[in-house]
Amino acid sequence: MRRVLRAIISRSFAMERVTLSNRQEVEKVLNELSIPFNTREHREILTVAEGLEVCEGMQGAFVKNLFLKDKKGKFYLLTALHDTPTSFKALQKMLKGTGGGVRAAPEESLSELLGVVRGAVNPFALVNDSQKAVQFLVDKNLIETEKILVHPMENTSTTEITTEGLKKFLEHFGREMNVLDFNEEEKKEQPKKEEEDKKKETKLGLSVKKTENFSQWYTEVITKGEMIEYYDVSGCYVLRPWAYSIWEFIQSKFDKDIKGIGVKNSYFPMFVSKHALQTEENHVEGFAPEVAWVTKSGDSDLAEPIAIRPTSETIMYPAFAKWIRSHRDLPLKLNQWCNVVRWEFKHPTPFIRTREFLWQEGHTAHATYKSSEQEVYQVLDFYREVYEELLAVPVIKGIKSELEKFAGGDFTTTVETMIPVNGRGIQGGTSHCLGQNFSKMFEIAFEDENRKRQLVWQNSWGLTTRTIGVMIMVHGDDSGLVLPPRVAPTQVVVIPVVEKKQVQTVVEKAQEVYQQLCSMGIRAELDDRSNYNPGWKYYHWELKGVPLRVEIGPRDVKNSTMRLVRRDTKEPKIVSTEEVSTIPEFLETIQKEMLARAKSTLDSRIVEANNWEGFLEGVNDKNFVLTPWCEQTECETRVKERSGEESKDTEGEHLTGSAKTLCMPLDQGSLGPESVCFHCGAPASKKVLWGRSY
Repeated sequence: MRRVLRAIISRSFAMERVTLSNRQEVEKVLNELSIPFNTREHREILTVAEGLEVCEGMQGAFVKNLFLKDKKGKFYLLTALHDTPTSFKALQKMLKGTGGGVRAAPEESLSELLGVVRGAVNPFALVNDSQKAVQFLVDKNLIETEKILVHPMENTSTTEITTEGLKKFLEHFGREMNVLDFNEEEKKEQPKKEEEDKKKETKLGLSVKKTENFSQWYTEVITKGEMIEYYDVSGCYVLRPWAYSIWEFIQSKFDKDIKGIGVKNSYFPMFVSKHALQTEENHVEGFAPEVAWVTKSGDSDLAEPIAIRPTSETIMYPAFAKWIRSHRDLPLKLNQWCNVVRWEFKHPTPFIRTREFLWQEGHTAHATYKSSEQEVYQVLDFYREVYEELLAVPVIKGIKSELEKFAGGDFTTTVETMIPVNGRGIQGGTSHCLGQNFSKMFEIAFEDENRKRQLVWQNSWGLTTRTIGVMIMVHGDDSGLVLPPRVAPTQVVVIPVVEKKQVQTVVEKAQEVYQQLCSMGIRAELDDRSNYNPGWKYYHWELKGVPLRVEIGPRDVKNSTMRLVRRDTKEPKIVSTEEVSTIPEFLETIQKEMLARAKSTLDSRIVEANNWEGFLEGVNDKNFVLTPWCEQTECETRVKERSGEESKDTEGEHLTGSAKTLCMPLDQGSLGPESVCFHCGAPASKKVLWGRSY
């Protein structure tokens, strides 16, 4: 009778529409099906190497999961043992009717079809694919393994389950396993593979190309390039010295710029009371999902929760109200270099979107709107200079739409750029005119020259460590980081190429060149380590992005020459050692050419459209699209919805997801009097730049 009852419950359970979003829901299903399992909680992991580390001691083989798409628009989930070679080339040979072009699928599709984010892909997620749009592929080696380790919908825990248990789970939901034998394909490719593996080992382990798997490439570059170390609190990361040095260059330039217009640095507490945070309702509403709250002190509950600053308007403005009394107190211009915490998000990306990040935030108060407006654009140009003059990243200056502007402000200006490899836009920095909205709420008023009470006009502006991530994404290549000389912690590395009989003379010459470089103010390093060969050193410094490599060997000593190799183009040239004095100028040439190439790429990816078809084609082809627009919020909302819906129907290698307004460029060009909105047909008032963004 119990067996019959269990069978009835099981069939009933299978008929229900089940979706899984977290570990608890997975475990509930496993218990319902009487499938044994064991789960371990751990820190967030994004790579196989991290998984092997945190799962040490668990019984089972760690697996990798690849979410893929072919040129015909078919989706695949491949689950394999972590050490099974699963090249796309071998996969395409084993799959029929793919039309080729199997590669990583867009992250939007991962969320839409399987309900998971990058780093947490797992076979349990197939339950969420109610239309069975994703074909499940399984490594033959996995089938022959007794136990495996997989994520239960989240990458902060790992579940130990038998292969038979997983099979039972999937069969219950009507999912089939399509078994692939990579071993057979591997045998055919073995001679070539051995040569490639040797290369990868020499290149210190970069295992993917930027264009083939951008997410994995980025993770490897920032970790192996010694920029980031992962931390056991999800969304928080350690900035290693190589990365923090770049932030210091940005700080140094921007700090000098703002002090030149009368801004002074200060520091305010990181905690804000609930009452203060809720003073400006629109402002709070914009940040509410991201606010982290402190609710306990030891074992005791706090009388009132205290928020950790997501931004500092509500912390600083009560002080402004105390300090400002007369027009003589204005303008008041303060800046602070600090950290902020914004908690609520699903997909952390180091530098780009993190729960804690470093930034500067400026807050100023003015007697007139004109003074306030002037500063907004002044600071915006400082941000442009950070990107273009330091980081060699071109940006577009513009104004945000009403829908995208800062909550509680009058208008928001922005610098926007593109990550060319995936066509996504990214907001580089914002300068906000707050008008008198906050001065009304916080009663920040002054007595003018005529002894009349007036409210101040306010601005706020901020730039974050996102700048570093943008630079990496724009310039990095398949060998690692590519750093612009002006922000490179080491601008030139000198490497002696020694032979046993001439070690001393070569090293002495290398030291001489190194000292000359240092005396000219160049940030140089001499790599004379004897336990690494020159080839290893070349790849090491390439991975770290050093702009220029100087090689000196026995022949160079004899001929008084040295070999210069650019990191950005990898172009070598042999020059006289007497030309050391020209290296600073050479570094400036590298800086300018990096910006020029990036600017040419960005310009080529901005297309114009006057109708919906042209717009959708442009954004699907990973471009920014400039259109005439009516500036109506309803129209913008509908464009977001339509672009997201219609992008799902595209085939081949396209960028999917909702498109949004990035900015209305300050350089508007000409907009004819008869121009109409590309979407709704109403009279157009501005040109606006659209794109899919981070």
